[in-house]
Amino acid sequence: MRNNTIRSKTFSILLVPALLLSVSFFAGMGDVRAEGPLPRPQTWVDGELFDGVVTSASFKPSAGSFDELYTGGNGFLDGVPLISDAGPGDTDYNGGRWHLNMLREEVDPDKYSQASSVEDLDPEDFMSTNVYFECPLLPRRGRK
Repeated sequence: MRNNTIRSKTFSILLVPALLLSVSFFAGMGDVRAEGPLPRPQTWVDGELFDGVVTSASFKPSAGSFDELYTGGNGFLDGVPLISDAGPGDTDYNGGRWHLNMLREEVDPDKYSQASSVEDLDPEDFMSTNVYFECPLLPRRGRK
């Protein structure tokens, strides 16, 4: 019983900062959301623009595979805030389960202003975070 209590407290201590970071991350993206009740951040995947749908999800990061998502600076091509290493149609796409990587503070915030693909990024310029979340990607259909 005591072990479960300790695990529960530890989980809560780790979960709260991750949730706060996720909420503040998406709250700051008001100018890139489509109309609707759920946040819809835009994401570049191999030069193709997708809309995301942020959904409530409860899962352990260690329980499955995730795709890498990159953000930071002043955004990427056309001010889009995110670039992914995989998307719908890719055999390695994990259905919108993400691990977030942030641009390091010492990197010029405009360095990737023309990037639209993970191949345009230097992974050394980004730091891994403890933020994992679910956000399926939807094609923009005629809205490049």
